[in-house]
Amino acid sequence: MGPLVLALTFACRTLESFDTSIPPDHPWETAEPAADQAERLDAAQAYHADHDGLAMLVVQGDELIYETYANGHSDETPGPLWSGTKTFACALAMLGTDQGLLEVDELAADTLTTWADDPDKATITLRHLLQLTSGLEENWRKLSLDGWYEEQRVDDKYTFAIDQPVVTTPGSTYEYAAVHLTAFGAVMEEKLGGSPLEWLEQHVLDPIGFRYSGWAHDPDGNPAWPYGAWTTGAEWMRFGVLLRDDGVWEGTRVLPEGTLDACRTGSTPNPAYGLAAWLNQPVPEDLDLSDIGDFEESGPLIWADGPTDMLVAAGARGQRAYVLPSEDMVVVLLSDNRKGFVDREFLEALLGG
Repeated sequence: MGPLVLALTFACRTLESFDTSIPPDHPWETAEPAADQAERLDAAQAYHADHDGLAMLVVQGDELIYETYANGHSDETPGPLWSGTKTFACALAMLGTDQGLLEVDELAADTLTTWADDPDKATITLRHLLQLTSGLEENWRKLSLDGWYEEQRVDDKYTFAIDQPVVTTPGSTYEYAAVHLTAFGAVMEEKLGGSPLEWLEQHVLDPIGFRYSGWAHDPDGNPAWPYGAWTTGAEWMRFGVLLRDDGVWEGTRVLPEGTLDACRTGSTPNPAYGLAAWLNQPVPEDLDLSDIGDFEESGPLIWADGPTDMLVAAGARGQRAYVLPSEDMVVVLLSDNRKGFVDREFLEALLGG
């Protein structure tokens, strides 16, 4: 899949950062892997470190079997998840489902009343927003670039996103863009009458002990769901394990039963993208994703020989949370890679080709 270069590729400017240290305090017992697995883990770590890897953690079952840091990084240093942030939107949606606040297939216009009178927007569902198939027009400069490497040009990105025109029929076309989840944030803010991030913290992030050093907001205080979270590898691992275990954390249900399957449900335009997460599934021949990353040419998209139950939260420069239920494993990578990292090469080293 490569670095998902479309996610966040910028000129060399000053990066907004949230670098307050997060002291390590993870809940997993450490364990030594078997010899043959240790060789594969070392090979994967060597590949990762050679591609500007910073942190690599592996949890299998309830044990932390691998944890390494490279290239000057430490266990308490946070990094940007970039588009790895997107997958938190699936948890937000499933929390809303569990609490009776929404249904994934409901019309966004039921909440965004200005959309009800617009025939182009009236058919957009929350699923379309989460699967990046809403048909809303993207403005890359103002919805993604703005505020990271230059001053904010849009004070209220939620309003800006929902005011974007529809350029393709909702549900017909996949476009990797920030506009969809920004609009989803606007829906959730309207439903809640407050910050969706604060609500997610209260009901999901705090119960699993997830900490972050910062989360990008626009000048009006709206949290960014297409990107924005900064945290450590161990903290991101908590969220990955929550997804692997279908919303259960240390024996307590935090998200509803069926969360994992819901997040792994792809669309017709792109079966390899679920609810704000990448999937190892084939895609239609006419879907060209080459501008996003280094994908497989046929068969399962991320790794043709890899597990098809895999879910990946992926961000630019090699940020990854691989959720591998059939392996009872979660692998988290923090990186600062600008080119060359290929998911299938890392996963072949990790799991064996």
